[in-house]
Amino acid sequence: MEWKKFVVSWILGSVILYVMMLLISAITMLVAPFNIFDIGGMRAITDPVMILYYLYPILLSFITTFVFCIVRHALPGSYIEKGLLFGLLLFLLLTVTSGFIIFTTMRYPVGFYVDMILNGLISYPLLGIMYTFIWERCHYCSSVGDQG
Repeated sequence: MEWKKFVVSWILGSVILYVMMLLISAITMLVAPFNIFDIGGMRAITDPVMILYYLYPILLSFITTFVFCIVRHALPGSYIEKGLLFGLLLFLLLTVTSGFIIFTTMRYPVGFYVDMILNGLISYPLLGIMYTFIWERCHYCSSVGDQG
């Protein structure tokens, strides 16, 4: 395991996911505004367990960094193509499947789906490109003695 690359990817991935979540949410609110706390089943913003909601990008980045470490050699193409493919795979596995189950079982506002789809279409490919860049092109992230 190339630990330096793993940690750098995890941290940068968390930042990318947080920034994109905020930007896309701001855009969504202009197009199809909604209040996530008005959705049935959501905890109140004052509930201490809600802090875990804001830790989601960190957990997602950790898991996707780990998965990327495993599958990166199987991805064909340039580092951009590999990143886009990895992002597409994440979109299919995370956004399409969860969107399907939410759409077929719950009544959520249109803005929720717009936000979810835009986040998946934009954030995941950016994440994949960043991961591929770190592993293939970032010489600063390589450490002597790391084995991958």
